[in-house]
This record gives sequence, structure tokens and C-alpha cells, in this order.
Amino acid sequence: MKKLSRAAMSLLIFGVYLIFMGIIFLFVPEIMFTLLAYPTPPDIMSRLFGMIIVLLAYYYIRAALQDEGMANFFLWTVHTRALVIVFFIIFTVLGLVSPLIIMFGVIDLACAIWTWWALRKDKASKG
Repeated sequence: MKKLSRAAMSLLIFGVYLIFMGIIFLFVPEIMFTLLAYPTPPDIMSRLFGMIIVLLAYYYIRAALQDEGMANFFLWTVHTRALVIVFFIIFTVLGLVSPLIIMFGVIDLACAIWTWWALRKDKASKG
């Protein structure tokens, strides 16, 4: 297996994180909703959400393993993952969710910053 770029490694790890989150929503969604002090929605909705997260993780992992020529996709993920915390803060301010959800936004933001930094380092090391 070839050595992954820094940016690809950051996406690979984020993809694995998403798989764990998706599996929780697929099989034991009550854990997440209890943690967030939010009533568990109808059974199928949280499981559909888990399925979407797992499928999204697939894109992250496949792009990371492809690595070569994927820098634009990596950058696009930085943009979207950095926005997650903005939405979570808005949802919290509107009283739609528990402030605990912001911790997941912090994880997304931290991973987005890691990928952004890695992209810069990868670009600098290529010349």
C-alpha cells in the first residue's frame, strides 16, 4: 500500500469516525439522543440518518485511499465540515437541540482544520 498524503490520512481518519457515528445511529440511536438530551425520533428516521452517515463515510474513505488527484475534494470537505459547527450553534440558539451537540461540531471543525493544514503541508512539500 502506498503512503497516503497528510490530507488523505486526515480524511481517512475522519471517515472511520463517521463509520462509528453511523453505526451508532443505525443500531443503537438511543445512545446519541440520550447523550444530546433529545427524544429519540421515530425508529426509522435515526436509522436512515445512520445509513447516510455510513454512506458518506464511504466517500471519505475511498477518496482518501485514492489520494492522487483528490486535493480539490479534500478542500471541499474542509468547507462543509467547517460549516457544521455554524449550523449546530444556530440550532442550539434556536432551542432546537441541546448545547452538547456543539461538541460534535467542534470535532468536525478540528478535523477540517487538520485537513486544511495537511493540504498546505502537502502542497509545500511538492514544491
